[in-house]
Amino acid sequence: MIKKLVGTKGKRVVKNKQAKSLGGKIYISSLVLGAVLIISALAIFLYIINEESTARAEYDILREIVSPLPVTEATIDIDSPEDLPTEAEDISYYDEAEADPVDYAQLRRLAMEELLEINSDFIGWISIADLINYPIVRGANNVRYLNTTFMGERNRAGAIFMDYRHTRGFDETIKIIYGHLTGDGTMFSQLHRFRNSTFLAENPYIEITTLDGEVLTYRIFAARMTDAWNPAYTLSFTDTERAIRGFPGAPPDAEHFMLLSTCTYSADDDERFLVFAALVAEE
Repeated sequence: MIKKLVGTKGKRVVKNKQAKSLGGKIYISSLVLGAVLIISALAIFLYIINEESTARAEYDILREIVSPLPVTEATIDIDSPEDLPTEAEDISYYDEAEADPVDYAQLRRLAMEELLEINSDFIGWISIADLINYPIVRGANNVRYLNTTFMGERNRAGAIFMDYRHTRGFDETIKIIYGHLTGDGTMFSQLHRFRNSTFLAENPYIEITTLDGEVLTYRIFAARMTDAWNPAYTLSFTDTERAIRGFPGAPPDAEHFMLLSTCTYSADDDERFLVFAALVAEE
């Protein structure tokens, strides 16, 4: 009987040791797993930061092609401190009436031609409130530029692209343009600022520079949250009356529309933020 009791106690001791050993292994495994997850998350974060930085650098280079314009005022060449004018001296500038007029349309055309040489999918340039300034492309499908930049580099920032179902020009009734929501506020991330009615009222215009150097001005009339299945994405590209009925608050006399689309901060992958605009008629 005594032998049996001793044997039972020994088994309990062994089981306790095994339980402690298992608990220790689970604890260590949890620490290792946690460390791996943290390292992986950090690696992904650094990868995203690097990609966004790379994309910013690329688009900054492209902006240099379209941004510089000649100054009509004369400049003063200063080779030494003695060349600095005194307060009593007059500083003269070009008389704009006598200066040769600057053909800005031609300068824009030249810039567009340069961008077209870089990427044959280039169709124009979009500018919004000094916050969004990017080339627009149109690929063979709507996947081509989701993760490919204007210069063809593989990058999660992608490019600003027009729906492939459109023609290359801007003469259709409706144009849909897509852009990513990024962590660094680039691409179409700034569209979310139009959720603020005050910001929209102060910055209502979208400018599109076409391949021939023409500047088209669209006025934003609505901005709202929706989903990827909104009828706005499937509206006829040629039916003006249907567009006016389908777009909330559309001007009744508008003939050409633009829809800008980006993602949201929601965990719902199907949620979208849309900005609606109508082409301003030339007077």
